[in-house]
Amino acid sequence: MKRLATLFILTILVTTAGFAKPKHKDLSGNIAIKGELTKEYQQSPAGTPVIIRRVVKMNNPGENSDNIYYAVEVNGIQETIPSDEMGIIAISAPETDWEFWQQIYLKNHLYEYFNDRGYKHKLRQEIDEECLDYLDKLNEIAYQDDYITSYVQGIFSKLNATTIDSNRGESLNIRIIQSSEPDAFMLPNGSMVISTGLLCTLDSEDELAAVIACELGHFVLDHQVNNIYRAERRAKRAAFWADVFATTASAALDVAYWDDNEDAYAVSLVADIGAIASLLSIPATDRLGMKYKTSQEISSDRLARQLLAFKGYNPDGIASALGKIIGYYNLHQRNKDIPRYGSIGNLQKRIEKAGESHSLSARPYLRTTSDVVSFNASMNYANKRYKETARLIRKNIDNRLATDNDYIILVKAEMALSNTEEVNNRCLAMLDKAQEMAGTSPNLDIYKQKILLLMRMNKQAQAADILKEYITLLSAYEGQGIEGTEKEWTNKEIGWANQMLDRISRI
Repeated sequence: MKRLATLFILTILVTTAGFAKPKHKDLSGNIAIKGELTKEYQQSPAGTPVIIRRVVKMNNPGENSDNIYYAVEVNGIQETIPSDEMGIIAISAPETDWEFWQQIYLKNHLYEYFNDRGYKHKLRQEIDEECLDYLDKLNEIAYQDDYITSYVQGIFSKLNATTIDSNRGESLNIRIIQSSEPDAFMLPNGSMVISTGLLCTLDSEDELAAVIACELGHFVLDHQVNNIYRAERRAKRAAFWADVFATTASAALDVAYWDDNEDAYAVSLVADIGAIASLLSIPATDRLGMKYKTSQEISSDRLARQLLAFKGYNPDGIASALGKIIGYYNLHQRNKDIPRYGSIGNLQKRIEKAGESHSLSARPYLRTTSDVVSFNASMNYANKRYKETARLIRKNIDNRLATDNDYIILVKAEMALSNTEEVNNRCLAMLDKAQEMAGTSPNLDIYKQKILLLMRMNKQAQAADILKEYITLLSAYEGQGIEGTEKEWTNKEIGWANQMLDRISRI
């Protein structure tokens, strides 16, 4: 009799949405999740197609607790199935984004979660304001490359949950920042931050999509807001919000301009490593709910695997990407207190749950991101991290994607690290290779670097010959009518070259 009464109420609810009594609450609104019965139910045989139409919370007469029921259409007839009996339905593979995200909400009990905890719109607004303030600071280390930004945005747009929930008003977007660290995190207002270091560490689009999907999983499952809400409840509210960005507020946010030939490395400015470290400090971002529990990481990775498979990416990209992030930190002899990941141990636990751990690589991705590798090498050189500079350039060389500028950067790094006959001869060969690659468009920095190298090798006569060529090229460049900083730089270089010729003549 009780079941018949529940069926009657739910039938009315499904057919006349919005007119239900307050004690029978519609949690999901209209949904249409397809599946089939795994065994006979209410005289319908196994294999019968079903459609889940609603998730409803009911308070039955005489009971103190709320119960979750599912309004299900079986052969055109409305049935009610308690949540603990939903194992009799095998959900079909989704065909559209709308179906996919409905299934995610259903399987992860998000309809019930948001009903119980509410959407906390005021809290989300406060969080958004803090996130925007933080993002404004991150503009200091923004990576300016429209092509790469568009490429990463394309992957993000393919994965992102724009149809997920009309009650969540966050605007999902992507930001790329300058940083050597393989960093990726999604702020609770829907802004995804990816570092150039991550783009350099990974070797395939499947891996990049996997990292994005994992961070998106935290957002969909509302982990950040939930963590902030819990932390705020434990602390005094005013003190919590006043202290969120205490770390970054006191940090030096200066951007260091690289006082060198802009054309030599195809970048005009790079961020200082210290400023980057301050902006990406663990305390600052953790206060925005991104210090995840192991259970949150695993549930997010699980959601990510489903999303990747649905969108045509390899779900094993998760384990592959995490393995390469581990490789980065092992190479730099760091296994604890690493940004966003906690420790190597945490990453290894995630790999164990995430699937196959074989390494993925794809040449189209490597070709697309080769300029980012060059940029990060330049950034490390500017900050006197010569070993890391050389490692990154060798990645481009090994992948047969190096440019003449890459070889120049590598020569500079090698010359900073060592001064032996073997290294100097190797550097001279690399500069010859760079000159060959430059072809009929002379790269002025090749000439200057070769002059410095030959002087180091005590080959003054050869250095003098190249100095004369260098002066001729600079004079021709100046004759093109250049103005401003370019003219200043050219005059400075001509003066330097003449001084060097005079010095050689006196040796």
